[in-house]
Amino acid sequence: MELVAGVALNGVGAGLAVLVAQAPAEDRRRLLGEALRLGLGISLPVAVAIGAAALLYSGTIPRSTIAIACLAGWAAVVPGLANSFWLGQERRGPMLALASASALLLLAAAAAAPKNFVLEVLPAAYAAPALVLLLLRRPLDAGVSAEHHALRRYVLPGLSIGILSPASLLAARALVADALSWHEAGVLQALWRVSDWVCGLAGGIMSVYYLPRLAAAHRRGELPAEVRSMLARLVLPAALLFACLYAFHRGLLATLYEPGFAASDGAVALVFAGSLVRIASWVALFALYAMRRTTAIAIGELLSLPLFAALLALSGARLTLELAGALWLASFVAYCGFNVWAARRP
Repeated sequence: MELVAGVALNGVGAGLAVLVAQAPAEDRRRLLGEALRLGLGISLPVAVAIGAAALLYSGTIPRSTIAIACLAGWAAVVPGLANSFWLGQERRGPMLALASASALLLLAAAAAAPKNFVLEVLPAAYAAPALVLLLLRRPLDAGVSAEHHALRRYVLPGLSIGILSPASLLAARALVADALSWHEAGVLQALWRVSDWVCGLAGGIMSVYYLPRLAAAHRRGELPAEVRSMLARLVLPAALLFACLYAFHRGLLATLYEPGFAASDGAVALVFAGSLVRIASWVALFALYAMRRTTAIAIGELLSLPLFAALLALSGARLTLELAGALWLASFVAYCGFNVWAARRP
C-alpha cells in the first residue's frame, strides 16, 4: 500500500505543497485538481504492475489480498494529496483532523476485524479516508493550472524515491542475511527502527513545519536563513537524542526484543552516525524541493539507499555488522554532500 501511494506522495505530493505555498490564492485549487489527476495517474500503473506480479506469487498471502492492498494504496493517494494541499497553505487544523481520523479508523479496524479477514479489513480502512474527495469535488472540475508543468516535474523524484528506497532496503536486508545470518539482519533492522524514532520525528517536522516555509522563503530570496534555522533546530537536537540512545542501546534492544539481542558498540555508533547524517541530508533535500530542482533530487536518491545496497553487494563475504554500519554512514555522507552541492550551485 505504501509503495503504491508513495510513488505519488513522495513526488507530486511534495511538489503540491511547495507550489501551493508559492502560488496566488486563486491558483491553488487548480493546482490541487492537477495534482489529483497526476498523482492518481502515475500510481495506477504501479498498482496494476504489483497486482499483476501477484499472479505469480505463491506465498501464504492470498493473491486477492494483494490486489486489495494495491487498490487501497491507489485510493490513499487522495487523502495524501489533500494533506499536501493543506500543508502548502499551512492549515494544520484539517491536517490534524485527517491524520487523527485515519489513525482511529485503522485502530478500530484492527480491533474489530475478524481474525481471518484482518488483511482485507485493514486495507479497506487505509483507503477509507479517500472519501475526503467528496470535499474536493470542485478542484477536479477546475481548469489546468499555469503551474501544471512545474508540478509534473515532481513525478521523477516520486518514482525515484517511491520505488528505489523500499527496493533498496529489501535488497540490503537480503544481502546482510546472505552474508551473515537472518539474526544479524534482524539486529541491523532493529537499529534502523530505533534510529527511525529520531529520523521520523525530524522528517515529520521538516515536512509539516518547514517545507511550506522553505517554499515561501525561496520565493522571497530568504532560503539560506531558513536552512540555517533548520540545521540549528533539528540536527543538533537529533545529535543529542542519538547520543542518549547510544548510551542506553543495550538495555533498549534487550527490552524491545529479548535478552541477548544486541550489537557491538562500534556497529551501533556507525548506524546512529549515518542516521544523523541522513537527517542533515534531508535539510538540503527539502531545500531542493523548495527550489524545484527535481532532477537533482532524483539523481541524488541513487547515492542514498541504492548506494548502500550496492556497497553491501560489493562487500560479499567480508561483510560484518560493523562494516554495514560504516557503509551506511558512507552512503549518507555521499548523499548529503551531493544534496548540499546541488542546493548551493547557481
